[in-house]
Amino acid sequence: MNEHNKQIAGELAEGTRGASPSTVETSELVADDAEPTNTSAEKSRVSQSGKRTPRKRQPHVESVGDLLKYAYESKARLLELSKDSLMKIPISDDEIAAEGALIASLASTDPTLAKPFKLLQYVARQGVNLKRVEDIELAHALRRLVELSIVAMSNHPVFRGWTDHLLDPHMTPQLSSRLVRDEAGRIDADSLGLAPDQFKSADRERLVNNAVACYGLLRALQREWNLTQYIDESYNAVWEHEVPEAASLERAVGAIAASRDLDVLGIVAANYSTRVTQLDRQIAQLEHELDAAKNREARLSEEVRSAMDRGQAATARAEALSADIVHLKKELAAEHDNRVVDKSHMADDYENLRTRIIRRLSGEVDLLTDGLHALRNDAPSVAEEFLDRSLLALTREIERLKDTSGGLG
Repeated sequence: MNEHNKQIAGELAEGTRGASPSTVETSELVADDAEPTNTSAEKSRVSQSGKRTPRKRQPHVESVGDLLKYAYESKARLLELSKDSLMKIPISDDEIAAEGALIASLASTDPTLAKPFKLLQYVARQGVNLKRVEDIELAHALRRLVELSIVAMSNHPVFRGWTDHLLDPHMTPQLSSRLVRDEAGRIDADSLGLAPDQFKSADRERLVNNAVACYGLLRALQREWNLTQYIDESYNAVWEHEVPEAASLERAVGAIAASRDLDVLGIVAANYSTRVTQLDRQIAQLEHELDAAKNREARLSEEVRSAMDRGQAATARAEALSADIVHLKKELAAEHDNRVVDKSHMADDYENLRTRIIRRLSGEVDLLTDGLHALRNDAPSVAEEFLDRSLLALTREIERLKDTSGGLG
């Protein structure tokens, strides 16, 4: 429903609230699926002999008002009107106020919400996506019926405080089917302005079913729910409560076999079958991913074990290297200490040698000086003696140095 249609429906609902019902619709109502193509009512026209019963005469409807009156006055469970007849009805914005006032007055005669359900179910049965505009005339007429159905729902105590939520599915707090069921379950004759004998427990049960069905149909027509959501919401709010307690196999298959709504059973079963198939595919995919994850885990485990082995080997090598380093450090420290001692000894030896050499050379310088003096004074024999003594002393010192250094030359 676009913004213009929401505004129209909102104005209609706001201007037509407050009407109270006076009579009770007692016809049996059962919520059909949102998108059937051939209803059970149509199938029931075929007798057991295979002959098709005559189709009911189409009502004479020339306006939306005529259609609303027909829907509310008819005792039929479903609304029967051909698409051609619907498309011939003029749809005018000028008639909105009058149509809203009309359905508000008619809504007071429908405490079980049977008529909005009939209208919404008719719209859904046409199989038209109201958000598309391929068939403008038909879609426009169907949208008007949806808008007027919202007006009728808004005038009922179940939805009276939820009009904005009916128009806007995204409004918070969210309105759910369970909440609709609870709201409908709290409605009594006094809430409707009726005498107790005019609204009995069977009527409340019909109201609950119709209220949930109306809300589900509306959300589906608004394209807020897909078929899966519609089925799940219907199950949680209605169907779950209809399941017999401790139903045996025989009773279950008997009830299914006796059902005339085979098309509905087919739609629901096909939906569940499709979902089961999808879940099977998801399970298969997950199992495949699980196997792949297990293979990755095995590879990673092997890689981890290999890495741990390499780590242990590296640790052992590191420990061995650490031990070698400690040993080398000790040896280096000892060698350093030895070098300090050797250096000290060498320094002492050097000083001793230096002192001795200086003493020796100083003595020989004196002899050579005396020899030179003798030679200058024409005493060669004396000079020769001094030279011999000096040469002998130097020769001995050289021999000592050779012996000390381990031998030179």
